Amino acid sequence: MDASTNNPVYSVGEFSHVIKKLVETNFSYVRIRGEISRPSFPGSGHVYFTLKDTDGTIAAIIWKYNLQRLSIKPEEGMEVICTGKVTTFAGQSKYQIIVERMEVAGEGALLKMLEDRRKKLLQEGLFNQEHKKPIPYLPERIGVITSPSGAVIKDILHRLSDRFPSQVYLWPVAVQGDGSAQQISNAINKFNQLTEKTNIKKPDLLIVARGGGSIEDLWSFNEEIVVRSVFKSSIPVISAVGHETDTTLIDFVSDLRAPTPTAAAEKAVPVRDELIARIYEINLRFRKSFNNKLNNNKDRLNSLIRLLGKPDQIFENKIQKLDVIFKDIENLFKDIFVEKKNKITRHSQSLLPPKVLISNLISKQQFLETKFKNNLENILNSKETKLNSLNQLLESSSFNRVLDRGFTLVMDLDDKPIKLSSEAPENAYVKIKFSDRVRTAKLD
Repeated sequence: MDASTNNPVYSVGEFSHVIKKLVETNFSYVRIRGEISRPSFPGSGHVYFTLKDTDGTIAAIIWKYNLQRLSIKPEEGMEVICTGKVTTFAGQSKYQIIVERMEVAGEGALLKMLEDRRKKLLQEGLFNQEHKKPIPYLPERIGVITSPSGAVIKDILHRLSDRFPSQVYLWPVAVQGDGSAQQISNAINKFNQLTEKTNIKKPDLLIVARGGGSIEDLWSFNEEIVVRSVFKSSIPVISAVGHETDTTLIDFVSDLRAPTPTAAAEKAVPVRDELIARIYEINLRFRKSFNNKLNNNKDRLNSLIRLLGKPDQIFENKIQKLDVIFKDIENLFKDIFVEKKNKITRHSQSLLPPKVLISNLISKQQFLETKFKNNLENILNSKETKLNSLNQLLESSSFNRVLDRGFTLVMDLDDKPIKLSSEAPENAYVKIKFSDRVRTAKLD
């Protein structure tokens, strides 16, 4: 304690704790209105942003476990009213609000946010007509996503029962408030996960419905999570949210929009009595048309029978014509056979007997064999004479004949001939080949 001032001395941590306690004691719960600025979504799952207006700013935090409870998702520029606790953050010497609830501030802000979201989803192509699926004419199973209490489900069931009783699966959800958008999205996704093998078979059609209300009451049907679930649904979806003048984003993405839940039931199935009457009328028209066609064909057949004449006369004429054709064919084949026989006879007369042909061939073979032997013998004699001449020439030119005349051949020890004296050094051993043998000598 400073004796001159009589004021206590705090450490930084102690003073931060005092400020924190003072702020939290005096501001347990507050509601602050402002515009969201620079929202941040780190991997921790918490949300950090600044709440501002023309006069100041305050830091805001939404813890991860509270984020799922909010009916709206923080977006840049959104004007909101945040409810929560004010506290301090000693690490940066600032105060902040821990947001537990959040609501859009005023209908104008809601409409602006709705229009911005509509433009964004439109640009992504979620509302394009080419993605719309046809509504089945007579669905066997219909899935209804709405509140289990209230007039909506009763109106739908009553209207379906009046028009064409169908099997209805109700998936109860909250249609407004915290977590309602997540429930609606989950219901759409779960219906699409059903198959023919599950206990509950997959519906042929989905109806997403709720009664009328303010823009805040219908806001769950403007959430992206709901719109994207409808877009991804493989089951056709009819939206029936609010009254005829109410419009939500789910109406743009659904395959068919109904102005009211009752109208959705009317669009889902035809009127059974009208359908039966129509089938009866078509059956009468079919029977009448069939009888008329049958009678017309019967009259036409009788006319054709009268034009044909008696069957016996028709067959008699055809049989007679067939006999004439058969006779002509028989005569034709007879002439062909006679001509071919005469031709064969003429050719056979011009042919030599086989014995004569064989004898001629034997004589020709013998002549050719004799001629071949003579030619072969002449060739062999000629080659033998030529070979003897070449042998005599070879003998006269032989190396051995040169040695016989007194010449010798000097070679090194590897039997390589030595032509010049420079090729053999002094005292080198050499071989000398005479006509009768080889001797070894040493050069001087």
